[in-house]
Amino acid sequence: MKLLLLFPGGFNNPKLWSGTPYTLKKLFERINSCQLSTLDWQLNRNLIRIYNMFYAKLFFTWGTSHDPLIHWFAKQKINKKLKNIEDKIDWLLFVSDHCIPPKMEGKYRYAVYKDAILRTQKKFIQDKRLGKKRFFRFQEKSSRIDTERMDLVFTQNEWTRQEIIRHYSISKDKVLNVGFGVNLRPYYGEKNYDNELLLIVLRKGTEKYKGLLLLLDAFNILLKVKPEVKLAVVGTDIGNNHQNVNCYFKQSREVTVELFKKASLYVMPALYEPNGITYLEALANKTPIVGLNRFAVPEFSGYGKWGFIVQNEDPDELAKVIEKALSDKDKLKDMGIKGQQFVQERFRWELVADKMYNKMKSLDTSEKKANPNLL
Repeated sequence: MKLLLLFPGGFNNPKLWSGTPYTLKKLFERINSCQLSTLDWQLNRNLIRIYNMFYAKLFFTWGTSHDPLIHWFAKQKINKKLKNIEDKIDWLLFVSDHCIPPKMEGKYRYAVYKDAILRTQKKFIQDKRLGKKRFFRFQEKSSRIDTERMDLVFTQNEWTRQEIIRHYSISKDKVLNVGFGVNLRPYYGEKNYDNELLLIVLRKGTEKYKGLLLLLDAFNILLKVKPEVKLAVVGTDIGNNHQNVNCYFKQSREVTVELFKKASLYVMPALYEPNGITYLEALANKTPIVGLNRFAVPEFSGYGKWGFIVQNEDPDELAKVIEKALSDKDKLKDMGIKGQQFVQERFRWELVADKMYNKMKSLDTSEKKANPNLL
């Protein structure tokens, strides 16, 4: 089967989109029956620079192919690149961002690998630039058109799969949850759950919707009954002025991995996090997770088997859940082992690539059997 991977930025940089395009390329190359090629449809850098310097200063943007001013240029770039490909391609697989030029519709079979639907972020975006409503109207329309054109949609979790099926009213057979891979080596050593160390990992600027502000409020309540408890915050300096809180801002990845190994609980009560790879990175290190009852958290926590689910955005409730979790170290150890097994069985990049390739190949084969003229 001839497969073309498409991503704006190329497939040789392991840092782009958490290394996903780079990793998928390597894994598809290992499949003997896969004839792989790639297409980088990154727009002209000078065009993007001008766009960011002028338009994006005043008007709301997101930097994807479904931005109103970028959409036309993205379609033209992809259309031009595809015209230069002489070999017959069986499948086009978009990695994350996707845009199908109308002129290309019906010429290929299309698939996309997605982690979320952008519209779910709308109410969590605090941005004073103009044109936010206009942007989301256009984004919704263009994204819907492209999604409906897809023959297959691959998702990173079951919540996103169900949301795509519901929101776009497309057949459930076209949407497959293939998961994703965890980008660290699991910790197999003995783990100490007696250190009372909580951990959250995020990026600067995401403190509110990743749940850090909620966690800090709960942590202050928790300190009154468990004064020995500690909190490690990775990725921001907000929290430094709180008792028993250590911030690891602008630290190396190695520091984060060590904290995953040491933590008794990974606590990220995110108001918005449709996927959340850090939950699974924690589980890979035998660290049970704590999150709000929304998005992929119930799925990643095994519906309570290796994680704790908080029902409401309430610091008192969160503090009580953490206190109860830390009170039973034997249970934490058991949950940590089960959580690590869950990640190892379900969330490996090899499995992701195989699931996507096998599904595309099975549809391609069945179509050729139904129409021998395609052989």
